Amino acid sequence: MRIPDGLRDVIGKRLSSLSQSCNKVLAVAAVIGRDFRLEVLQKVAGMTDEEIFKALEEARKAAVIEERTGAGAIVNYRFAHAFFRQTLYEEIIAPRRIRLHQQVARALEEVYKNRLEEHAAELAEHFSYSSDSSDLAKAVSYGEMAAGRATAVYAYSEAVRLIDQAIKVQEILDPEDKAKRCDLFLDLGDALVLTVETKRILDTLAPEAFSLAKTISDGSRACRACQVAIFAIVLEQSGLGFATPQALEWAERYNRYARPDTIERAFADMTLGLIRYSTGNTRLGLKLVVKAFELVRKLRDPNTFWVAGGFLLYSQTAPQHAQENIRLAEELLGSSKAGVHLSLISFGLQMAGHSLLALGRRDRAEEVWSEIRAIAKRTGQFSLSRTSEALDALLKLMDGLLEEVLDTVRSIRIRGKEAGVPLSANIGASLAGYRARIFLSRSLEANERGLRGAAGPDDRLGAHALLCLVLAHLGRNDEVSELLEQWVLRRPDMGTVEDETAIWDDSSYLEAAVVTGHRPAAELLLNRFTGTGVCTSGIWYTTCIPRHMGGACALLERYDEARQHYQEAVRICTEMRFRPELALSRLELAELLLKYYPQEKSEAIGHLDFCIPEFRDMKMNTYLERALRHKEILKA
Repeated sequence: MRIPDGLRDVIGKRLSSLSQSCNKVLAVAAVIGRDFRLEVLQKVAGMTDEEIFKALEEARKAAVIEERTGAGAIVNYRFAHAFFRQTLYEEIIAPRRIRLHQQVARALEEVYKNRLEEHAAELAEHFSYSSDSSDLAKAVSYGEMAAGRATAVYAYSEAVRLIDQAIKVQEILDPEDKAKRCDLFLDLGDALVLTVETKRILDTLAPEAFSLAKTISDGSRACRACQVAIFAIVLEQSGLGFATPQALEWAERYNRYARPDTIERAFADMTLGLIRYSTGNTRLGLKLVVKAFELVRKLRDPNTFWVAGGFLLYSQTAPQHAQENIRLAEELLGSSKAGVHLSLISFGLQMAGHSLLALGRRDRAEEVWSEIRAIAKRTGQFSLSRTSEALDALLKLMDGLLEEVLDTVRSIRIRGKEAGVPLSANIGASLAGYRARIFLSRSLEANERGLRGAAGPDDRLGAHALLCLVLAHLGRNDEVSELLEQWVLRRPDMGTVEDETAIWDDSSYLEAAVVTGHRPAAELLLNRFTGTGVCTSGIWYTTCIPRHMGGACALLERYDEARQHYQEAVRICTEMRFRPELALSRLELAELLLKYYPQEKSEAIGHLDFCIPEFRDMKMNTYLERALRHKEILKA
């Protein structure tokens, strides 16, 4: 940091007013650091204790240093301003500075011999100024130790700084030790994931680490470089990242180097499976993910078990798997978390909660997600905070706090842009954001424009289904019909257990078919959900599926079945405290009763009387007007 000229003059005058012996002691202290311990100063200064005490007293009276006594006989000092220390340090000639750093390093090792890890960052700094190879090796070792400690206390940026410094020292110590340099690059990659520096990982660090691993023919290190790159892609782009050429390139590299029956093999198969799944080959993709998970089960590695279990729940999301997913979620939740990376635990918890919510178990899902919130609060990790915020928005959606949902969505997007990962933040925000806008009948045209850009030939992350839903609520029936023909009626595996289309896709298509009166699609999708026990679409664009099944039955003139589905929807939404869907279920049940069960008019009125104030309170004005029209007709 440059000292302003005017301030430099003031500092210079203050220091020049001190005695020569005082300045000499302070110069040594400046090399130790802004904070320095008396015992270390005594070992390095080369002066008698009395001379040191006198100099320190003079400096304290001049307000250049502050005395800070600790427990027992420990005495510490601190420069009153960092510029005092900087000025003194810069006035020492380089050879003397280097020698003092070496002396300070050895003194610190002696003074803190029982607590080296606590002072590893200082030791790394001082040893790095040496030209002696053994000292430089210590600088690297202490740097790694300090980075590990920084990560343990969630000081991720400090961990990055320390590993960066260790890499520079290693290049001076032995630039030909490619294995050590590769290890340091890989450690740096892990730290950069935590600081969300995805561009640096993907542009330089992962390619360089992979190149070093290839040079020394080390498949294990090559696999780890691939893993760091893939984590960065997912952090940057969420699930969409698996559909990119960049992800495929790293997955193929991983596949080349992963040995059979290893953790690396499981991770490579899982990644290839997720790429197949995300680019349209859902059946083959899921088979690879299942294969990877079974290998992980056999190998009993907790880290990979959490990530593989989470991704299996992410990809095995067709309605026919809902009951199996609950068992898998509970197995995951009951497994050990000891030593598992917190971001992997968080992802597993998120997907376990999704599976629970799909079967209507909100309370259990909330309990699971509360752990993510606690981890995010404790660590301050961006990706965990973003996940926690997105899940909080989903719970607000279910509570009917729709305006608050939109506020949270805006916050997620702003923070994601600031962190340099706007795409993954937008995806997190969309989980509750799209459904809130549909409930509020707001900004649907803007949503349509955004979805058209995402709805490519591979249907990345269900964009076609969501576009179909938005168009249905905009009244664009012809366009909805085209999409339903393509993605439902002409679907190759439709009506079979081989169909791996996700719950949230088909719930969107079912809702769109009901809203626009598309009977063939409604019947196919009704059959798809019948008997599965699925209650909601989980965390994606959350809605009550029995409500739409009721709508489909009404459309198909199966009114008794429709009534049963609506009653089931009312029960589920009441138990789940899903306010908007409860009001909508009771509105649609009232409409069914008024039209086809005139003798049940009093029950219908009861449902309308319930949902009208609910719609008003939640600002669901389109549905409020619809309910009020029925009341006016009844009055007339």
